[in-house]
Amino acid sequence: MKAKNKFAAMLTVVTVGLTTSLSSVQAFSESSISENKRKPELVFPVISDVHIDDGSTADMNKFRTAMDQLNKAAPKQDAFVVVGDLTDYGYATEYDKFFSIYNEKKQADVQSMFTMGNHDYWNGLSVEKAQDRFLEKSGMDSLYYHKKVNGYDFITLSPENGNTHGLYSVNQINWLGEKLAAAEKENPDQPIFVFLHQHIKDTVYGSDLWGTQENKELLYDTLKKHPQVITFSGHSHYPLEDPRTIHQKDFTSVGTSSVSYLELEPGKLQGFHPEGYRDISQGMIVEVYNNEVIIKKRDFHKDDWTGKPWVIKNPSKKNKFKYTDDRDQLPPSFAGKDKASIVKEKSTLRSLNVTFPQAKDNLLVHSYHITAKNKETGELDADFTAFSEFYHEPVPKNLEFPVAGLKPGTDYEIKVQALDSYNNSSKKVLLADGQTKALEMVSAQASPSLVTTGESTTLQVKMKNFGNDSVKGKIKVDAPEGWSVEHNELEYELSGSEEKNLPIKAIPSKESSGSSQFTITAYEGGQIIGSKNINVFVNMMLGESFDRLDSALKPAVNENIPSSILGWSHTAPNGWSVTNSSNMPGGTEEWQGWSFTTKEFWTKAEDQDRSKFELGQGVIAVADPDEWDDNGSPASKGFFDSTLTSPSVKVEGAKDLYVGFASHYKQEGTQTAEVTAVFDNGEKQQVLVYDNKAASDNKNGHVLNKYEVKSIKVPEDASSMKLQWRMHNAKNNWFWSIDDIRLDDQMIVSPNYEKNR
Repeated sequence: MKAKNKFAAMLTVVTVGLTTSLSSVQAFSESSISENKRKPELVFPVISDVHIDDGSTADMNKFRTAMDQLNKAAPKQDAFVVVGDLTDYGYATEYDKFFSIYNEKKQADVQSMFTMGNHDYWNGLSVEKAQDRFLEKSGMDSLYYHKKVNGYDFITLSPENGNTHGLYSVNQINWLGEKLAAAEKENPDQPIFVFLHQHIKDTVYGSDLWGTQENKELLYDTLKKHPQVITFSGHSHYPLEDPRTIHQKDFTSVGTSSVSYLELEPGKLQGFHPEGYRDISQGMIVEVYNNEVIIKKRDFHKDDWTGKPWVIKNPSKKNKFKYTDDRDQLPPSFAGKDKASIVKEKSTLRSLNVTFPQAKDNLLVHSYHITAKNKETGELDADFTAFSEFYHEPVPKNLEFPVAGLKPGTDYEIKVQALDSYNNSSKKVLLADGQTKALEMVSAQASPSLVTTGESTTLQVKMKNFGNDSVKGKIKVDAPEGWSVEHNELEYELSGSEEKNLPIKAIPSKESSGSSQFTITAYEGGQIIGSKNINVFVNMMLGESFDRLDSALKPAVNENIPSSILGWSHTAPNGWSVTNSSNMPGGTEEWQGWSFTTKEFWTKAEDQDRSKFELGQGVIAVADPDEWDDNGSPASKGFFDSTLTSPSVKVEGAKDLYVGFASHYKQEGTQTAEVTAVFDNGEKQQVLVYDNKAASDNKNGHVLNKYEVKSIKVPEDASSMKLQWRMHNAKNNWFWSIDDIRLDDQMIVSPNYEKNR
């Protein structure tokens, strides 16, 4: 997960919803702006977290779109404010791209104001040099400063290092206090606008996790003396739809969301990066009238407003504050006819899908508390909350969620209760009954997986009945052309709680060579229970598909992926090894170096083009610095550096060898991926390199879903060789995944996957 330092990564999941919004947050039309005949004394947009990235044009396009819409919606602006994270890494080229767009689009007479964000420090420079670069590129006179715009005070702060929670020093805060006192003395009832990147702790939505920490009491106490202060802050990327994004207690605080992408609080089923989060882009326009401030919230991805404007009247009078913590005591409610139901065709061994209509609320239905009670034991086998998808437009009328972590062959009562942003819960709950499936195809593998002509292999299929009743079924073998199998279909019967291995002997034809894929499908009666692929390599020096690790896969540890999805392991195939650098910091457990995983598990952690690895089938090998950095921010302490090494292969007498493998790679920064042949005579030969240089195999670009074939020259005095796949020099960058590895002394032809899939 890209972007900023993360807390433990949470599940990104599938949720299915129909159309038609019933959120109480209603958009107002473009024309409604012109209905206000008053002329504002001051107009200024505020945006945040643009994250211009050298590795992508997506954020540049979003920024350009935002500027166009802000100019259209506010054709006469007095100021323009960006509260930090102009760039993703603070590189000079990223600043240049930001300002090429900004300078082209900004209005001629606008006063431009920028603050630094933590990302603007992440360029490898010292703190002082990173600040110098920001000042040089932005044209700001200093890191924190005060300006007058149409008689109103604008005070801009910046964090003084790149820490996630920022550092606002005592000196900066004391300076702020002096400026606030002077501004209030000059205009006692006039709003004072304060801009900073990180939220002030325990104010707006997102400030509990992403707010300031060091000197937070001093900062808050300095501001609380001046109730007419209105702060604007970003950093969290939390959406404008949630009513807590504006907060009033001792002063007014406003969250600005993000131009780049949406983020949410962890702990919900969808994770803090829900499906479609990169499509969401937001900002705001502030209009100031005599004793009134109106904040209009913009969805740039929709080219429209979102929700009703926030209206702050008499901002200097605390007794007039209405956006307070106790503003909402009304719970959400379901309609009398509303019911929940189980989607039977999606039931699995360890999960049930529940669907239900959305509740209604006076402000916002934020999430749902969902439980699954085991009818036999009375215990809750599942207990979680899920977002209402209030951040989408239209908000889905109906929702569907997987209830995972259940026991096979068990009856459950599913309960759904609605929650609003202030944790008010619906009095009515929706109930649904369902039963999980009992029969599982546990694994399928070939032993051995590498054979020569005339040798046989055994397809081992393991079935397990988790229920109490006896079941009957069959497995069907779809064999590659030219192979003879002992059984094309094999019937079985399993008593209650029985596990059984079903072996099937298979022999390749004399013409077979390369990789052969079997498809094994298991049935209970006429219903398909599951299907798995088995790869067998014929007449090759080395062949590996990693599918034999299927039975070694485990549930998530740091990733919030349902335990019903067994998807990763650090256990390498027999003869293979994974070696992590001793200097590599600990991060997300699942991705601590090369891991063996399924695409389903990998893409549920985060997609971002991971799902495009069509050549990867079954179990694949993955090195993922991006996901590795999502637990404890190890990239802030060191580099990802991990090597996957093959078994030793005899090469005596060979001159030219060929290695082929399916490769799926995204490039960013200094991240480097290499394939190296290591011979027993001490010689090392670089076979392939991906990095940020134009002359490399990837030409400083992504290599998505490609079957690579490379040649290797064997030294005359070498008798054995190992192959190494190494990912190193990586921070919070991207990933590399490989599969279907082949080594031979004959040219390897890229396989025809369309035929075998």
